[in-house]
Amino acid sequence: MIGYWYYAAITTGAAILFVITRAEWLPLLIILWLTWLKTRKGLPTLPFIISIISFCFFIFYIPEVEEGIEKEDFDHQLSPLTGSINGSVVITEDYMQFQLDGSQSESNINFLVMYFFDQYPQSQALFVKNKELLHGATCTIYTSHESIEKPPSSTNPAQFNYQQFLLQKDIHYQIIMEDVDQLHCTNPKPLSHIYLLRHQLIDYVKERWSDETVTWLTSIVFGDDSMMDEPTEELFQRWSLSHIIAISGSNITLIITIVFLLLVKGNIVTKERAQTLLILFLPFYGILAGGEPSVWRAVWMITILLIVQKFKKKFLYIDIFSFVFMSLILFDPYVIYELGFQFSFAVTFGILLSAKWITHSTSTLWNIVQISFVSQMAILPLQLHYFYIFQPLSILLNIIIIPYFTFLVIPFMYIATLFSFFPKHLLLILDNSFQWIHSIVVAFLVWVDTYLSFPLLMSGLSIAAVFAYYIFFFRFMYELELKRMKMAFLSGVLFCLPVIIGALKPYVSDEGIVTMFDIGQGDAILIETPYRQDTILLDAGSTFDFESMEANRSVYKQILRPYFYSRGITHLDAIILTHEDLDHIGSLEYILEEVTVDTILVSSFFDDQIINDIQSLFPKQIIKRIEAGQIIKADFTNFYVLSPTSDHQTVNDNSLVMYADLGGKWLFTGDIGSGVEKSLLNNHPEMNIDILKIAHHGSDTSSDSEFIEKIDPDFGLISVGRNNRYGHPAVEVIETMESKSIDILRTDMHGAIQYFFSNNQGTFLIHLP
Repeated sequence: MIGYWYYAAITTGAAILFVITRAEWLPLLIILWLTWLKTRKGLPTLPFIISIISFCFFIFYIPEVEEGIEKEDFDHQLSPLTGSINGSVVITEDYMQFQLDGSQSESNINFLVMYFFDQYPQSQALFVKNKELLHGATCTIYTSHESIEKPPSSTNPAQFNYQQFLLQKDIHYQIIMEDVDQLHCTNPKPLSHIYLLRHQLIDYVKERWSDETVTWLTSIVFGDDSMMDEPTEELFQRWSLSHIIAISGSNITLIITIVFLLLVKGNIVTKERAQTLLILFLPFYGILAGGEPSVWRAVWMITILLIVQKFKKKFLYIDIFSFVFMSLILFDPYVIYELGFQFSFAVTFGILLSAKWITHSTSTLWNIVQISFVSQMAILPLQLHYFYIFQPLSILLNIIIIPYFTFLVIPFMYIATLFSFFPKHLLLILDNSFQWIHSIVVAFLVWVDTYLSFPLLMSGLSIAAVFAYYIFFFRFMYELELKRMKMAFLSGVLFCLPVIIGALKPYVSDEGIVTMFDIGQGDAILIETPYRQDTILLDAGSTFDFESMEANRSVYKQILRPYFYSRGITHLDAIILTHEDLDHIGSLEYILEEVTVDTILVSSFFDDQIINDIQSLFPKQIIKRIEAGQIIKADFTNFYVLSPTSDHQTVNDNSLVMYADLGGKWLFTGDIGSGVEKSLLNNHPEMNIDILKIAHHGSDTSSDSEFIEKIDPDFGLISVGRNNRYGHPAVEVIETMESKSIDILRTDMHGAIQYFFSNNQGTFLIHLP
């Protein structure tokens, strides 16, 4: 099997895809491919059989993500709840969390246990030690029924699904402890004290180095990125640089070099003994570094490499890679759902298969370009699937950033860890020097992100497109290796084709979409017309703090931006703000920071001060006032402004009311009251509507029975928060709708509501919570 194990690894990867996607054509494709390899390419019988066995075995071995049992089914087991800690305890300034494995206990269910600190414990290690919060410890939690809950799921298209994320870790419920004394743990496993050592070392380096340096040190050396600020994390994610921060093969190689030199050059042990000590040390470091999948990939690959070298056995890197890949899945089948696992193995596999092409060149700079290109192309489908964004210039940016981290930052972080035991005043020069250099590099990244950002935004590729992409990508690399440039060019065009087609899809589709987002107690409706003729956002609400009455970024970051990315939206033709309440305009500032908006439209009675505030932040932004009787002409349809006809003296009643034909006759009403509804009937007595955006979140101040009867809608859409403090929607409004046989769709019950339309007809799609 020497040199053939990667066929088994490929069929294992195909089994993973089959389990996740249930693409019925996939098994047939794998059998045909293996048969072709055997009959036409001379694949030996043993690798052929093992590859088929691997595919069949992992199809049944890899678990499908299921929601599991309902809480009511195990209520009788809740007092108390017992299980063992699985993995490392995560401690940040805000919270502590760990996985409680109940598979060996009566509950037989896994939980995510969380506790939010009133005051951050200064010593992670002391907190962990006092509570015996170590891997393998048996824990008893005295908790109530109310403290156990299902994690929230996504209720908007493209929104991160936290419930699905935990299910992919085999965690079905979370426990929010009100008091840490509810938790009692005993009998941690002997090796668990390595986890305690990890916390002790993190505590120690935090005392010795500045916060800026510690942020990178803990991430690169210990795999703890909890101190990384959100803008930096997002910056590295956007530019496909997150792999640089994660512990990988380069980190492990550097550790081996440092330890080997200390042991051998220091005349402590012989080379042979040093090799043995390294084999024993690397698994220890894997735990010390947090035990993420990317860490274990690097640790086990290099450990096996050292073993086969020690015993002078024949090996190929691709065989070791394949063996580790399949072994990690055998050890923990849920690891396939880990992003670190997928990204790490995709990059490594791509580089190994391209090794001959890369090693043909003697230029170090060109080697870096080649590795950067292969790495970025290998993860492109994953990048689009999870983040909906790819920066083509990231290939060039990696040429600068990879050497900087490889030859400066990563070595410095490990040296800094060793130097942490030196007197603190001696560390100050090193600390300040690193901060100065690193701040320049980060500032450069920010500059690139600001002025050279030309992202490809789109939703993930279909499974068929992913297969086509990788087939032609590896064909492209193969032709480059043989220096057959014409065939390489053709393969290059073909592997780019699925991405190009996916990116162009909204521009060639005759289907339009109206999306009412589930943003809680607020409004945000995106209108996308066929062939991407118009992209208009009607209101841009957000959640806000009731004490400070300031809007926060969460709605834009978690709901609007992911959807914009998934639909390839970097430009809006217009944002129409019905009125100035925060639940209708709170996300505007965050949108304008990242999205080009041609025009903002507001009513004649919109608050002057808010307009001045917007223009002071965005001086070039065009803001226009519109009034009743005006027609907003778009490429696909017209928007008719029906109200306000005069100043009604209240913000809500001065809401813009608009009519548009979007696969049906729509009426968008803002937060108007019943008095304005009567004026609309007086001014437009023949108005008949198919779809009504019900005013003011279903408040009893609007949706008057006479108004509803006259306009006679088929559907009523309510944007409203779950269990909101206002009691919306009002019982009277619901009863009015039901009495008129109007179908009601509401975001608190149905999640985001999408209307797909074409040729004057459409269909609703809901995103159930």
